[in-house]
Amino acid sequence: MNANKKALLFCVPLIGLALIGVERFSHNAAPEIGMNDTRQNDRMIIDMAGRKIKIPDSTNRISALHPVPCHMVWRLAPEKLISIDKQFKERFSFLSSNAVKDLFQLPVTAEFHVGVSREQILKIKPDIVISLSKDPNLDKEQTDFLVPVVATSKNSLDDYEKSWRFIGELVGNAKEGNELADYWHGVLTKVTSMTSKIPDKKRLKVYFAQSNINSTVGNRTIMASIIRSAGGINFYDVNPLTAQHEENESIVTPMEEILQWNPDVIITCTGRGRDEILLDPKWATINAVRNKRVYASLNFERLDGIPCLLGLVWTATTLYPDIVKLDFEKETKTFFSKIFLNDRITRAQIYEERN
Repeated sequence: MNANKKALLFCVPLIGLALIGVERFSHNAAPEIGMNDTRQNDRMIIDMAGRKIKIPDSTNRISALHPVPCHMVWRLAPEKLISIDKQFKERFSFLSSNAVKDLFQLPVTAEFHVGVSREQILKIKPDIVISLSKDPNLDKEQTDFLVPVVATSKNSLDDYEKSWRFIGELVGNAKEGNELADYWHGVLTKVTSMTSKIPDKKRLKVYFAQSNINSTVGNRTIMASIIRSAGGINFYDVNPLTAQHEENESIVTPMEEILQWNPDVIITCTGRGRDEILLDPKWATINAVRNKRVYASLNFERLDGIPCLLGLVWTATTLYPDIVKLDFEKETKTFFSKIFLNDRITRAQIYEERN
């Protein structure tokens, strides 16, 4: 059994913040929480969308509108999570109801921060609502929900690291939030210490194909961040793109532009997409196809969501197997033992349910 298959025995399909402070928001600063001279029991924070938000000093009821912040709150303060994202719940479905009974009973309030019900939010009465910086309705939701709506981000591997610190402070568990962020940073540094030495002329051009294989990702997305950190060149890192599409995770790209760029490697988000590319004669002249370098990302180490750190390890070892020497099975075990487990689910339960 190869390392990837062994890794599945220890994995869970789980999808899977900025700086909090009173100073001007910076994507490069370390997160911190600060107090302003506001009314009693309030504090002012800067979220990952750069918005100054006043939140209660004590946040004991938290609603999350996306699987990434939903997972982070669940990992750091499960008792404070009062609603969940639909995708977050579905990715726990392999576990028995006894293992996550309380989690399954929580109301589902959104799916990727879309389809949020104002009436439901008002009914469950959260202290704060957490969404993403790319949520186009942030300010409207804050008005409609009558509670602070805080934005996090998942646009890069660095954003995930900052998010662990951000949410750790937000939920009153800065210790574990910082520990997980430090672990995240350590894995990223371990990979980039190897890939950063690859000369520019030897870096591989990588096309990431979404379910629609002619759709790829902008340069300010987690997928592009992973490809760069893994030593590759993302399509829209070097091809023209308007600023409004930089965070877009599904940009329809003309076939002639893909052919002209001629990627060295293609990574698809599904096995079906990989097979479609390999069977379609329009793609046959591309170097990636000719050299048999078309790969479907693994189901449990994808290039998006909470498992994206494993997606980085997989991508780097796939692109440069002679340069990036990592024990994928070991990295997988460590990841899930740190990022997935909390006091509601034990390691034994994971292994029992997966087996």
